[in-house]
Amino acid sequence: MNIDQARQELAQHNKLGIPILYSAFIYWTVMLGLSFFIENVKLLSVIYLYGTGMLLPLGIWIAKLMKIQLFSKVNPLSSLSGILASTPAIMVPLTIYIYLTDPSAIPFTIAVITAGHFFPFAWLYQTRAYVFPSIFMMIGSSLGLIIWPDLQFFIIPIVMMVCLAGIIVGAMREKKTMHLEISA
Repeated sequence: MNIDQARQELAQHNKLGIPILYSAFIYWTVMLGLSFFIENVKLLSVIYLYGTGMLLPLGIWIAKLMKIQLFSKVNPLSSLSGILASTPAIMVPLTIYIYLTDPSAIPFTIAVITAGHFFPFAWLYQTRAYVFPSIFMMIGSSLGLIIWPDLQFFIIPIVMMVCLAGIIVGAMREKKTMHLEISA
């Protein structure tokens, strides 16, 4: 199996990571909802941080519901997929520092880390679905921070939800074409 075949097989096997995308969409939806009820910025920031720890377990649970096996034991790129997916965890010291210095910047920080970690998946899955929404996540989050600095807990989740919906729709479209290519 060459690298392109391995990439295509991995993308087909875990359906372009769509269960994890659903997990992220749920996370940002919940964070937006909580923003209407929790006014304490430090408390909300802590919930944001701990909530990120639920993304993978929720994604695995959604994958089971969708009957998708996220991790292939036979594909050599599966471990690379896991490493790429875990790169936001490397940013924990940065997020802790930002929490300690400016808790209101936590939504922006998580959004930018999330957007940045999607780029390698565009290459890994041979898909454009991850590229443009990731760019829009960064631009939208940055503009939100500049234009409405006091509304980070509302603006950032909305930007992320729209962009994640874009990735999900794009990935589902590409998944259908990939399936036809693999079957043919």
